[in-house]
Amino acid sequence: MLGGTAAAVWMLAPTLLSVVTAPRRPASAVVRRLAARLTWIDGIPRPTPPRAARQRGLLALSALLQAVVLCILVLIGAGVVVGVQMLVAATTGGPVALFSARPGHVTWVTVGLFVVPGLVLLFLAFSGLGGIAWLERRIWESFQRPGAGELSDEVVRLHATLDEVVSAVDAERRRIERDIHDGVQQRVVALSILLARAERAEPDDAAGLLSGARRETQHILDDLRDVAWRTYPEMLERDGLAAALEALRDRVSMPVHLVVDALPDEGRAAQTAAYFVASEAVTNAIKHAQARSIRIRVRSEPAFLSVTVEDDGVGGADASGPGLTGIASRVAARDGVLHVQSPPGGPTVIEAVIPCA
Repeated sequence: MLGGTAAAVWMLAPTLLSVVTAPRRPASAVVRRLAARLTWIDGIPRPTPPRAARQRGLLALSALLQAVVLCILVLIGAGVVVGVQMLVAATTGGPVALFSARPGHVTWVTVGLFVVPGLVLLFLAFSGLGGIAWLERRIWESFQRPGAGELSDEVVRLHATLDEVVSAVDAERRRIERDIHDGVQQRVVALSILLARAERAEPDDAAGLLSGARRETQHILDDLRDVAWRTYPEMLERDGLAAALEALRDRVSMPVHLVVDALPDEGRAAQTAAYFVASEAVTNAIKHAQARSIRIRVRSEPAFLSVTVEDDGVGGADASGPGLTGIASRVAARDGVLHVQSPPGGPTVIEAVIPCA
């Protein structure tokens, strides 16, 4: 603890520079170094730094504590120099230049008189370093903890996200109902008509009607599989995101270039959100972008998952439209960030950054 606190003096210059430049560089790098030093002291990981708006206050207080540590170390060094000179003078009978003491004036009695005050001052110095180490950890926790205003904004955002998610779920239910009503239900009606005609037909005609009924049954099964796939593909739960995206690529009529990093077993919720972002973005590109090809890129980082969908269509996508709004709601529900770039003439690039926690 004392070593880690004393090492803070080496960060004094960059910390003072970061106070001026925060929240831009090098403030973020200095905050990461500060977190790494505190983790080295107490062994507690600090992967999430304070918000950018609060970094300047954290760095200013850290610089003040580092300056105090520097003063304490200078006093300890001066005390060590005085103690060594007095011991040498008491042993050899020489002078002490620091006190302007002539030869023979510093004896072992003089050294003994300085021992108790020196030990008390040394104890206070080390206690001060320990107190600063404790204070640094409390300051980090205080600045990392959101304030009342941030909590209020977060509550408002969560309420808005909840409303958007509920609206998206209702829209998805209506879409499923339309798929069943306009597709599966109509084919079931056609199948029942074919079977009714087969019951009344002559044996020669009944064979052809039954053959048509079998084909209609296969169409019904295909439609049901499509509805089930769009609702939630079983492959995503069983085989993971990469396999589900490969199946999505095979089901799309246009060329889809797919690049997926190796994904960890944990973070399945983030992978599910990433899949539906890619699926809905591909659907939008097919319906509205007049695209000839699509590129899907999935990157895996320790703390987040990034999925990028790019098409070579006409561009001009409306971020407030129902398609992109649904994607944004799904990403926001996972506390992620959605970036949309769609200039007129294309290309359209949709990137979602989703935390894995």
